[in-house]
Amino acid sequence: MWLLIHLVSFILLVPITIIGLTRKEEKRIAQWLILDRFLYLLILISGVILVIRTFQYSPVLISVKALLGLAVIALIEIAFGRKQERSLASGLVWTLAIVLILTAGFGLWLGWGH
Repeated sequence: MWLLIHLVSFILLVPITIIGLTRKEEKRIAQWLILDRFLYLLILISGVILVIRTFQYSPVLISVKALLGLAVIALIEIAFGRKQERSLASGLVWTLAIVLILTAGFGLWLGWGH
């Protein structure tokens, strides 16, 4: 159940973040950021529970996945902050996309392939 909550929240995070970062009005950007933060909460809660349950099996890999997840959240926060300041750089967007794909791939590999 926790893995499903984690996966669904992460899957929803992607389009909500894209929509939020493509909005022009600051009020609309803030609304999508609030939705993102709600999903962070779900991801963090389910992630902590998953880490507690699986850490004993592969502590290094689980730690790497947790750090990647936190990096995604930090990059999204930075991107929204820059978007609200009207200075969102494409380099930040590409970095976010790459870290997001690495995190998702690593998480799927840990969940089903490892």
